[in-house]
Amino acid sequence: MARITAKNVGIAASGRDVSGRSNNMTLTLTAEAPEVTGFGEGTRARLPDGLADIELGIDGFFDSSASQVDELFQPLVAASSFWGVFNAGFTACNIGREFTGILTEYTVNTPVADATTTTITVAASPPILDAKVLATGSLVGTASGAANGVDYGAATTGSVYGIMRVLAVAGTQPQIAASLQDSTNDSTWATLFEFTTTSFGGNYNYAVAPSAARYRRFKYLVGASGAATGSAGVLVTCGSIIYQ
Repeated sequence: MARITAKNVGIAASGRDVSGRSNNMTLTLTAEAPEVTGFGEGTRARLPDGLADIELGIDGFFDSSASQVDELFQPLVAASSFWGVFNAGFTACNIGREFTGILTEYTVNTPVADATTTTITVAASPPILDAKVLATGSLVGTASGAANGVDYGAATTGSVYGIMRVLAVAGTQPQIAASLQDSTNDSTWATLFEFTTTSFGGNYNYAVAPSAARYRRFKYLVGASGAATGSAGVLVTCGSIIYQ
């Protein structure tokens, strides 16, 4: 990824896109370096391979409307949830990080005669995924198809994780059946795993399977209870472990 101006950052909390209510995101990776300095040494000596820690901080704007940040963040305090951060947004092929985390702090800041803001802190848990966006946008029932294949640059050597978020549904509730596929040539595709069929917005599910292929894509089938009036906004990402 090239250098960017941070105006299109994508932030997903569980099955919600909270980018539009956020204005600052900090992902911090730290590691302990235990000191083992002895008498007579002129500089500090430290050991490698100390315990690593990953923390996500998000600042934004308070919104108590239905399905907005206050309704989302309060129940997540002390709970385990899934988070995704993409510095250049949710456009297909963009790179980001996906991980499970525990929301350890939710602060509402209310200054006089100014915007009410929020601050949250998320303590991440391994594994941390180096992910790419496979698909984003609206799926309209009844429809089926597959997103374009995404090149991961080299054949994988371990497990592949896929995350499907259904951000919102509209009209007649759609039934979304979807899968993640891989290919060695971006032409012949095989199914790695099926996502759990869902019809509700604001949720996510993920699956994992071994893969030795270079290309991956999202395949879907949408039903709308017999009528082509249902639609669903989805965000699908896929990646492999970068920290564990």
